[in-house]
Amino acid sequence: MKLKSADSNKEINEVFNYIRGFNLNYPDYSAWVDKCRTELISGYKKAFYVKVSGNIVGSIIFQRHKKNKNILEIKNFRVSDYFRNKGIGTLLYSSVEKYALENKFSKIQVDANEDNTLIMKFLVNRGFKIIGKEPLYSQHQIEVIFQKDLR
Repeated sequence: MKLKSADSNKEINEVFNYIRGFNLNYPDYSAWVDKCRTELISGYKKAFYVKVSGNIVGSIIFQRHKKNKNILEIKNFRVSDYFRNKGIGTLLYSSVEKYALENKFSKIQVDANEDNTLIMKFLVNRGFKIIGKEPLYSQHQIEVIFQKDLR
């Protein structure tokens, strides 16, 4: 198991190919994934990923919050089903938190579909608090917004 930062175009394309297989019923997900690839190449977004036996099994994509530059926002966080509960999500998240601290962010923010109890439990166990609920991507789907203070 090896954690890497997606820095080269080759690595970004590998992450792109990995995340596009995880639609999870988000509206316009494929358009978002295409935009995400462009933003990773430009450096606007960043990504960490984990490979096992040469294949990506988890990734986390993040950026500076658009409205509050002191907040690091996680935009996409995925671990392949078979590799869940094996420490990969913890490794990915811990790397983002370390990045946030090193780069002087005061908070980390992330949203999750209200039906995704697995990720919500993961976040609460790492000190995140619910700060709101709203239909961010579709009027028919409520997202729970979490934040964690780093200071």
